[in-house]
Amino acid sequence: MFQGTIPGPMRAIVRETASSWPRGEVYVPCCGNFTIERSVAGMGFALHSSDVSIYTTAIGRWLTRQPVGIQLRDESHEELHWLADSLDDGVGTVATMMLGTRFLGSVGREGLWHQRVVRSYRDQWTAKHAETVERLSASDVELASYQVEDVRSWLKKVPRDAPVCSFPPFYGGGYEKLYEPLDTHFVWDSPQYEPLSDADVVDVLGAITDRPYWLTASNHDVPELHRYLRGVIKATPRAAPFYVYASEAPTRIVSPRQPIEPVKAPRLRRGEELTGPLSLALLKPGQFNALRSRYLNPRIAPGAANLAVAVKDGSGRVLGVFAMAPSTFVPDEAYVLSDFAVAPTDYPRLSKLIVLAATSAEAQRLCQRAFSRRIRKVATTAFSNNPVSMKYRGLLRLEKRSPSNEDGWKFQLQYRGAMGEHTLAQALEKWAKRWGARTTTTQTGV
Repeated sequence: MFQGTIPGPMRAIVRETASSWPRGEVYVPCCGNFTIERSVAGMGFALHSSDVSIYTTAIGRWLTRQPVGIQLRDESHEELHWLADSLDDGVGTVATMMLGTRFLGSVGREGLWHQRVVRSYRDQWTAKHAETVERLSASDVELASYQVEDVRSWLKKVPRDAPVCSFPPFYGGGYEKLYEPLDTHFVWDSPQYEPLSDADVVDVLGAITDRPYWLTASNHDVPELHRYLRGVIKATPRAAPFYVYASEAPTRIVSPRQPIEPVKAPRLRRGEELTGPLSLALLKPGQFNALRSRYLNPRIAPGAANLAVAVKDGSGRVLGVFAMAPSTFVPDEAYVLSDFAVAPTDYPRLSKLIVLAATSAEAQRLCQRAFSRRIRKVATTAFSNNPVSMKYRGLLRLEKRSPSNEDGWKFQLQYRGAMGEHTLAQALEKWAKRWGARTTTTQTGV
């Protein structure tokens, strides 16, 4: 219900740390999505919060029984008149802000996907809004006060002996970008302030620590606060780490754990010949994790797959795996999260067969069934130290080459191609002719 990016383990750490603080006033600057307030709800604290964003202010004012003070802009009335009646200056306005974060970014933008998003919310608005109002009304979060004020000036007013807990914006300008669609379509008495630069974020962290009780977290590793480092949280393999700093708190390390299930099917091994026909078999999440951990390059951070599939030969041996998810922005496209071949085998180009299987008509049907949409294309991202990926060369089209945003790689390569233009049988035939040469190793005695 509340939008945010703070991982669940952080809430447990906040509650555990706050349990040792003296009961009374607690101050929460940059309160964002009220993660801290929700974490310590019911512990006997009088919570004082502040922020400057339209989203947070809507919630904060409602929680302190103030008029929310947000209205639809005149220039947006033609496109969004259907939600104007939901702005009641109270919980209805808060619900509108929350739902708005999910679709307002698509308003006025070209493309079928954006049009479908807006149409879906418009057609279901009454039910979605009523459901959100009901969930908000059941919230147990209580605030003693909420103030619309810049963190730099508000911290100067906080009593020096009062606990302060805050998760400041992790990047300079982060708030402004996150809530830009809300500010585009709604008007309110927004405060005047200078956006935090990256250097300002570090300065704010320093100001928070100048008191006996405090806790803060950031994905900035702040050398000046190393002696206060109480924990490192990495909730998922692809998530940025959170560094937890506190005046006093138990130390914690939180790392991702993936469930593993055995895969009983045999795998193609060195010395064995690949035979047809090919077939596809759905994998459970734990089975996919097991195979990915065994064969995927460990430097590639895994993502969560909606569809994981094993490619098998005629003898039932696993040749490799591909995993798909529906594209976020292209309605008829599937995104290949990972594809890899088993190893070692006698076939150095076996990975190309897995790509061919992943773009087959049989794989297309599996995707359409899993995603409930027509799929015509696939896209994927390859990380490489070479300007092209030999695995995808000749099979998918290279659309973009840019510097890698992942450590250990020079290039980030974007590939795209058609799906469903060949069958598994045709995929095996094509691969066998062009890339299926077998390399065997002969052992000799001495």
